[in-house]
Amino acid sequence: MSIAIKSTSILFNRLSFATLQRYLQNRGWEKRPSKREKIAIYFKEYPQATEIILPLDRDFIDYNELILKAIHKISLIENRPTEQIVNDLLLPPSDVIRFRVENRRTELGLISFSEGFTLLENAKKSLFSTACDLVNPTPYHKRMSYKSAQQFIESCFLGQTERGSFVASVVCPFVNDTVDETPSQLSLFSTEEELYLSFTRRVTKRYMKTLSKLKIAIESGDHDQIEKPDVSDVISANFIESIVELGEYGDQDMIEISTSWSSITKEVNDVPSKVTFTKDHIPPMLAIISRLKPQDEGKHGHFVGKVSKAQADPNPDNRTEGEITFNFIGDEEKIIKAKVFLNTNDFSKALDALDKGLNVKVTGLLKSSGKSKIIENSNFQLLE
Repeated sequence: MSIAIKSTSILFNRLSFATLQRYLQNRGWEKRPSKREKIAIYFKEYPQATEIILPLDRDFIDYNELILKAIHKISLIENRPTEQIVNDLLLPPSDVIRFRVENRRTELGLISFSEGFTLLENAKKSLFSTACDLVNPTPYHKRMSYKSAQQFIESCFLGQTERGSFVASVVCPFVNDTVDETPSQLSLFSTEEELYLSFTRRVTKRYMKTLSKLKIAIESGDHDQIEKPDVSDVISANFIESIVELGEYGDQDMIEISTSWSSITKEVNDVPSKVTFTKDHIPPMLAIISRLKPQDEGKHGHFVGKVSKAQADPNPDNRTEGEITFNFIGDEEKIIKAKVFLNTNDFSKALDALDKGLNVKVTGLLKSSGKSKIIENSNFQLLE
């Protein structure tokens, strides 16, 4: 037996006929009488008449073959890749959020390490912000420390990357928040109502609704629906920031966010399943963020890190100052990049630190400036 055949056999052997049967029932397939014991027949009229024969016992010699045929037919009816359907069926009851980046750099299905890291970090932030908005609707979360939101995000998984420019997926298993440290995990045997009303489904539905509402507000020019919403529909600046920071949004860039709703609960028909953003959406988002966030008065402190970039007039005789990008660890254990303007003497020290990989200390006022951070009134010091 070849490795490919063996691998396929193992994969389909993991698929439960009970899960597949639940999937078909929830997707509107009609169960018809069967003359054979332990064989179920499912039929769907639209978009084309299709019949699926589903074995209800793994002892059938052609069990894997029949499961494969069933998935292939589902793929044709739903116009989705078979790999995507198999992935959805093998997961615990979950909604899957997919982030597709399309630009010249991702034509081969690859993405740079730094761009990929940024995508995943802000994908996580966007989902976490949505959970926080659900728990405590507010224009800006100074600290996002809500236990139920934390339980939700810690229960999520990074799924397999997929073809289609570059696609990263986040798997969101159905959970409910608890007073304990860990959430309550729902399963295949939970009722449809329990799954549909779970904290996870409430977050994922709100997530796609929020994306759609944000895009419509920008394209219609009606920013008031974001800046002056009803209490229950508040979209935080934290969420909008995460969408802005998902990618670089160059001339050829497009970021598409889509959802595959769980296959074992009723379909979601009142929420869009796909939303796309381009560079044209970014300036309005930045303007909305600036009005939602309280004015940043800055934080004075001592920051230790490394110089990652330095730029100045290439002619030292004309140089009066230089600009560096300074990387350090912030309060929430996240890497912060800040711009610092230095006089010629300190800039020379910064070049030395960059060449030798030395740590430096910058004392000053850390403030936000659009999407960037800046340290004002800085004092620069090399650390040996």
